[in-house]
Amino acid sequence: MTTLNRVGQHMFLIGVAELAIYSIMKGDMAMTRPRPIPEFLQNINPALTYIACALLVISVVLFYLNRFRAAALLTIANVVFWLVTTRHIMNLWRDHINGFKSLWLIGGALLILVTLDDYRKYQKYAAWFTLIIVSIFFIDCGIAHFQFPEFVQTLIPSFIPFPLFFTYFAGVCLIAGGVGLLIPRIRNLAAILSGIQIAGWFILLHIPRAFTFGGDEWIGVGESLAVAGICFMLYVSKTEGENQVRSV
Repeated sequence: MTTLNRVGQHMFLIGVAELAIYSIMKGDMAMTRPRPIPEFLQNINPALTYIACALLVISVVLFYLNRFRAAALLTIANVVFWLVTTRHIMNLWRDHINGFKSLWLIGGALLILVTLDDYRKYQKYAAWFTLIIVSIFFIDCGIAHFQFPEFVQTLIPSFIPFPLFFTYFAGVCLIAGGVGLLIPRIRNLAAILSGIQIAGWFILLHIPRAFTFGGDEWIGVGESLAVAGICFMLYVSKTEGENQVRSV
């Protein structure tokens, strides 16, 4: 496993933990901004959120303690699917970007899972799933930069000049990254550059906004860190090529 892949794993897991902790503080599953919880479950919320997010944090801790790693990663994938993805399903036509976020959170957990010996045979499936989801997500986000430039440029820090230019430039980069992830010859380059780009946003955009505005701006902190980590996990060295993503 490459050093970059390990760094990506840490970024993803820390991002998941941050999202879980913020959800506990909010009293609702906040990651990826899902639609309101169904009415028949509202009576057991926020207890449901507390339990689910505690499981997420415990799973991350267990992974780092090298205890029940497979169970921990499967718990992360299942909690996200049942308590986040399912809340997006009926709203995908209006909020597909956040819906895809919940899917790449699952993909990130699976990418780490298939590095464990008992699950290596599923590497290509986890890779395909995550590559397709992240690719569509990036392309979708890139298009949104051109659809809503007035809004996107308000997110750019004031110390960065020419916000409209960088709005469109970031949109082009996202689309290029999404397409590049699906092309084997340039997949590594697309993965690294996309990861660096989003890690830059994590530092320059999401951290400052979270400390300035608070609230749901903290969602962007965990999400940007997690998806940047996923991009780094999608990098495959030449010696790993036969068994991992490059073989897809």
